[in-house]
Formats: sequence, C-alpha cells, structure tokens
Amino acid sequence: RLGARPGEQVIVLLGAYEPFIDAFWAAILGGIVAVPVAPGISDEHRHKLLRIARKLHQPFLYTEQRLLERIGSFAAGQGREDERAVFEALRARTFLVDDLDEVARSGRTHRASPGDAAFIQFSSGSTGEPKGIVLTHANLMANIRGSTEVAHFNADDVSLSWMPLTHDMGLIGFHLVMLANGVRAHLMPTELFVRRPALWLQLATRVRATLLCSPNFGYRHYLKALAQRAPDGVDLSAVRLIFNGAEPISVELCEQFLARLAGTGLAPTAMYPVYGLA
Repeated sequence: RLGARPGEQVIVLLGAYEPFIDAFWAAILGGIVAVPVAPGISDEHRHKLLRIARKLHQPFLYTEQRLLERIGSFAAGQGREDERAVFEALRARTFLVDDLDEVARSGRTHRASPGDAAFIQFSSGSTGEPKGIVLTHANLMANIRGSTEVAHFNADDVSLSWMPLTHDMGLIGFHLVMLANGVRAHLMPTELFVRRPALWLQLATRVRATLLCSPNFGYRHYLKALAQRAPDGVDLSAVRLIFNGAEPISVELCEQFLARLAGTGLAPTAMYPVYGLA
C-alpha cells in the first residue's frame, strides 16, 4: 500500500512474536530488507530507533499505533530538531499492524540471490552509535549450515527460547536455524521469563524440549528465583543441548546451574557455550 519495493528497507518495531514473524517473513519473501529493532521501554530505545532511521535510506516502519504514539511524543518533547524531522519522515512511511485487515491474500514472492541483503542486524549501540550489519542470504545459509553440522539439529528436535527475536540468538539461532531444520520450535515471551523464570523449565518439561538457550544472566536469574527450593515438576531428561552465549560466560555459574538441576535428569554435559557476532 505504501509502495515498498524489493531492496528497500523496513524497520520492524514489534514486541509480540506473532506479528513480528508475520512482518519479518513478509519482508523476506517480498525482497524487502527487514531491520528488526527492539521496542524497549526507555527513552534510550527511542533515541536508538531514530538514530537507526537516520542511518538507513528512507526506511519504511512497521509497528503498532501505541508504539508510534510513544515515539512521536518523545520526538516532540525530548527529541532534538533533527530527530523530529526523522520521525516525521518515518511517520509518512509507516504501516500499522492495527490497520492490517487482510492476511489471506497472496503476495508476489521475490526471487532472492545469495548476495542479496536478507536483513540488517543492528548492534545494541551500548558502546556508541548502533552499527548496522548487512546479512545476506548467503551469510545466513552458511551460518545455518555450520551450526547444523556441529549441533546435529534435526526434525526430531524440540526447541524452546525466551530470547527476543530482535537478538541474534533469538532470531538466527532459535528461529531461522530451527526452521531450516524442521525443528518444532516454541517461543516464550521474554518479559514472561523475566517476571516468572520458573515457568521456563516447567514449559521445557511439558513440551519435552531437546534444545534450550540463555545468556549467562538468565541462568543466574533462574537460580535466584529458585532460591533454596528444589525445581518443582521439572524433567529435563530430554534436553541434549542448553546453549550459553550472548555475553561473558561464567564457568562457576554453569557448574552451579548444572549441579542444582542434576536431579531433573539434565545431563552434566548439556551446557554448550556458543559465540556469535553479526
């Protein structure tokens, strides 16, 4: 409706998994370069979004009404003059998920080449300006192939992740890699894990997950919530790999986590340190 064409860029600013996945794959299949950005809750996240929009070439924005209003209020109240101009340009090229009224109609699939940009992964910007890394279809396929050869992902696997889909581990590791291998993939909202970490491994038990993941802090967060209690109703005997990455890894914490969960059937060799860099 807004005239987006193959090769143009769309910022995908959505918190919920389902509309995010719809938008991400609509962009991929249409040859439009997706730029996933976490909505966040702070002014720093809004600054980051406007900085990213300024770096891109006349991007489109796919978001929801309430998020657009928050960014507009921020730009009008606390944003610099250049940020207000960036927001006005972005608003004119915004498509709202609230306005989506037809999802059954087929679109035209764009035939991608290996060297075409699939999406742009932006760094957090925590140490300066956010940096946009252009990931091609070839980059992603090579990464998927390498990961699969090492970890032997297959259609018998069941994965569970609470990592946001705007993050490498969430989007590439536990969505694209899983999809490519026919894994039955489950996603748990990040904010639900933060509020009620015990649900993570209870859900893993219920779905008989074979693949889990978390950064270092997630294991600490789970153990802190567990306190001195034994894990209740948790059976992790199906888990063959539990990935640990995305931030510095504490061997001491890994050992503590594995020891605390030993009674759940979690193999002492299941913890698998990983490293990824967009």
